[in-house]
Amino acid sequence: MTDNDDGRERLKAAVWYTVGEICESQKADLNVVITPQLIASLSELVFAQAETLGKDLEIFAKHAKRSTVSVDDVKLAARRNASLHGIIEKEAERLAKRSKDARDAKKKKT
Repeated sequence: MTDNDDGRERLKAAVWYTVGEICESQKADLNVVITPQLIASLSELVFAQAETLGKDLEIFAKHAKRSTVSVDDVKLAARRNASLHGIIEKEAERLAKRSKDARDAKKKKT
């Protein structure tokens, strides 16, 4: 097994664990039975979606002649899901404000 395969398997295991933890924490509220098969299927779905999103983000950045994914790439990926796009927009604004506040505080120190 190569280092890349080993890293991929560790990442899949981390997704599996996290999905399992989320399912366990929600099962009482939702009044559902969580089976290992459900966790396995949901984990595979989450991992596949993350891979697709990652590839899309890289393509968007490359198309814009950048080597780094930006917030705009993430917004573009979420463009067809209005509620997700809104959440990302608000979080981007919050992070931009926090970054600006940190820069302003640093300027005041000097």
